[in-house]
Amino acid sequence: MDNLSQDCYIAAKVSLVVKLEDDLGERSEWVMLHAVIPGNSDGSFPLLSGIDPFGKTVFNHLQMREFLREWEMVKDRVRDESQMEAWEKVKRMAETCRHDRDLYLRFVGN
Repeated sequence: MDNLSQDCYIAAKVSLVVKLEDDLGERSEWVMLHAVIPGNSDGSFPLLSGIDPFGKTVFNHLQMREFLREWEMVKDRVRDESQMEAWEKVKRMAETCRHDRDLYLRFVGN
């Protein structure tokens, strides 16, 4: 399997927990996200393609403008109602993070 096929496969199969956290990790908003994040070799998504499907990736308020732009672009990957609810919740958490420098959007792979 070539790298592009492998990246697409990983993106399609991996579930991530997405959390809105403060510096201490104490804020409790989270959602499970499945099969929406692009693969690591997709250059049209500089931030989203950097999400580690098996580790942790953290974004801060300074990155939220670009994150939200890319997030709108992946909306067409949503395939059902539960994915749409998760996509919308991540968008709301990112918008909250954008306006609060003490919050972080954390993606935790499995």
